[in-house]
Amino acid sequence: MVTRYADVRAVLRDADDAFSSEQAFIPQIAMPSPMLPTESDPPATRMYRSILLREMTPERVDPLAPRMSEVCAEIIDSFRDRGHCDAVNDFAREYPIRIFVEFFGLPAERREEFREHAHTFLHSPPQRPTEWAAIRAIVAGALAAKRQSPEGDLLSAIGNGRIDDELIDIETATNIAATVFLGGLDTLPSNIAWSLRFLAMHPEMRRQLVEAPSVIPQAVEEFLRFYSVANPVRRAVRDVDVGGTVIRGGDRVFLVTGRADRDESEFEEASCVRFDRGVNRHIAFGAGAHRCLGSHLARHELVVAMAEWHARIPEYRIPASAEVSFNGGVLAVASLPLEWDVGA
Repeated sequence: MVTRYADVRAVLRDADDAFSSEQAFIPQIAMPSPMLPTESDPPATRMYRSILLREMTPERVDPLAPRMSEVCAEIIDSFRDRGHCDAVNDFAREYPIRIFVEFFGLPAERREEFREHAHTFLHSPPQRPTEWAAIRAIVAGALAAKRQSPEGDLLSAIGNGRIDDELIDIETATNIAATVFLGGLDTLPSNIAWSLRFLAMHPEMRRQLVEAPSVIPQAVEEFLRFYSVANPVRRAVRDVDVGGTVIRGGDRVFLVTGRADRDESEFEEASCVRFDRGVNRHIAFGAGAHRCLGSHLARHELVVAMAEWHARIPEYRIPASAEVSFNGGVLAVASLPLEWDVGA
C-alpha cells in the first residue's frame, strides 16, 4: 500500500517503466477481456484514450450544464416537500445516471438496470466476471446500432472511432465503452454523498455555500481532495524503490489516494476542509497516462449538484436515530438519511 502523496503521484506517473496497469486487480480475478484503456499501458493507452479525448473537452461538456441543472432541480423537487430523503438512493445515485445515460447514448428506461450492474461490479469483486460480461453485452448491442446510425452521443463516437485512420474493431470498442460505462455510474454518487454528509455535520460551512454560491467550485475541489474515493492499483514489472521501500517485480500495489490527498507534506492543514485553499493539487482524478478522462464532466456535475441542492434545501441534518452506512471498492456512502423542516 502506497500512501504518501509524492509516492502515489510518482507511481501513477510511471506507466512506461516500472508499473503496469495490466493484470493489476486486487484481488486478482481472471477477466475474459480487458477494461480499456484502464488495463493497458502506453503507447496503447494513448491510442485508446484518443478516441475518448475529443468527446470530453470543455467544448463538448460545457453545453450540458443547463440540462444538469434541470435534471438536478427536478429530482430535488420530487422529495423536497416531504422533509426527508435518503440522499444516496434518492439523489446522489439518481442524478448522475440520468445525465450519463443521455450523454453516453443508452435508453433512459433501463438506467436502474445499468446502475445495478455497475454497483455490483465495483463493490462485489467475486461477481466481476459475470457483471463484466453483462455490461459488455449491453454496450455491444448499442455499439452495433450506432455504428450503422450514429446519433452524436459518446457511444456513437466510440463505435465509429478511428486509430491511425482505421475504424476501431468492435471488440476493442466494446471494451472501451464498457469501461466508460463503469466509470460514469459509480464514483460521482460517492463524491456527492460524502459532500452532503460533511455539510450536514458542519452547518457553519454549509452556510458558506448558501450565502455565497460562488464558493461552490472551490468547495467541490476541496471535497474531491478530502474524500478521494477511487484508489488505483498497479503491478510492478521489476524491483523498484518507492519512498525508501523496495517493491518486488510482480507485486500488486494499492495506491491509497484518499490518504495521499491528506498528506501534510503536500497540503497545509490537510486534515481540515478549507474552502479557501489556494493551491489544491489533489490527485482524486489520478495522474499521468491514466488520469480520469471524465474529470471535467464530473466537476460540472458536482458543482451543479451542490448549487441546486443548497438553493432548494439550505438547512438539513442527519436524524439522530439514522444509521449511515458505507461500502468499499470505490469508497462510498451506502445510505445517508437526511431531514429538514419543510418550508425552511
